[in-house]
Amino acid sequence: MIIYLANIFLLFIYRLVFPQDKSIRNSKMFCILASLNWILLSGLRHLSIGADTLKYGYFFEQAKNISWINLWNERVNIFIHGALGKDPGYIIFQKLIQLFTGNYRVYLIIIAVIFTVPLGIWIYRNSSNYLMSFLIYSCMFYSFFSITGTRQTIATAMVVFVGYKFIKERNLWVFLLLNLLAASIHFSVICFLPFYFIANKEITNRYLALYGCTFLGIFIFKESIFRFASKLIGYDQYLPFEESGKTWTFSILLIALTIVALLKRSEILMNNSQSKHYLNALLIAALLVPFTFVNPAAIRVIQYYSLFIMLLVPEIINSFSKKERFFVFLVSSSALILLLIKNNPTYIFLGQL
Repeated sequence: MIIYLANIFLLFIYRLVFPQDKSIRNSKMFCILASLNWILLSGLRHLSIGADTLKYGYFFEQAKNISWINLWNERVNIFIHGALGKDPGYIIFQKLIQLFTGNYRVYLIIIAVIFTVPLGIWIYRNSSNYLMSFLIYSCMFYSFFSITGTRQTIATAMVVFVGYKFIKERNLWVFLLLNLLAASIHFSVICFLPFYFIANKEITNRYLALYGCTFLGIFIFKESIFRFASKLIGYDQYLPFEESGKTWTFSILLIALTIVALLKRSEILMNNSQSKHYLNALLIAALLVPFTFVNPAAIRVIQYYSLFIMLLVPEIINSFSKKERFFVFLVSSSALILLLIKNNPTYIFLGQL
């Protein structure tokens, strides 16, 4: 817990030393230092930290024993002959990294860099409040992307942080290519593909009325829809690996944030027209919330969209008057820190007992 609070304290120090509104250099330095914090925390964690860290270490060692010839033959069977295989691109990724290093610790650092550098660039290019964006990540998303996930972490960096650039530029073919490559590493990423076509949807009253009816229908028939959709897209292969516990806190926060964002949408869109991307991402995330009560693993899909909270919350803060913004920021950051304290996460550096 202490190390996570120390990380947040450093974020506030960086903000004081490098104010965002002073210069481009300050903005870059803040994002670089904040990203470096998470690269170090993720890459230097003890192998007991993270539900899947040891498991992925085992996969990494197994990959060393597979020859490139056997690997090629297996991939041909999967891609051409339709043989069963889960995330066939991930072992290729591991083998490529093993051309340079066979050390699992170095591999963890590389994964941290692959995810966190695009994250930092994404925040730098799109957020109106870097401190708030990194606070949200540090209190809500780090536990999966920086500590637990590996395959989905890589896939998310590709389609969300890199792919968003091509959504804005309306470059469908590059975005499709990124999705196909990422889907070979973690197939759930295919669920992010519809965002390309929805991101620019205008948030009209008619649209919201249709959205409300759709949400109600999903809530009522969530079990049938979830099981059909998971089989349709092949996501049922992930269902045995359910996360423990429930998702009540995250779901309530997501729905509450959706309500606030919709109430303030006029001011948000007036300040930044690009915010409709963030609003549409949040609406999709909220639409998928009922599925988490069928299977908590559904939160893996929601995370592709809920990451845009990091960009939307700063816009919500900016939608208030200048006199109110500091108070809203203070309340928001305090709530995030209290949420982190409530979760009481543990952290141990490598080498610690």
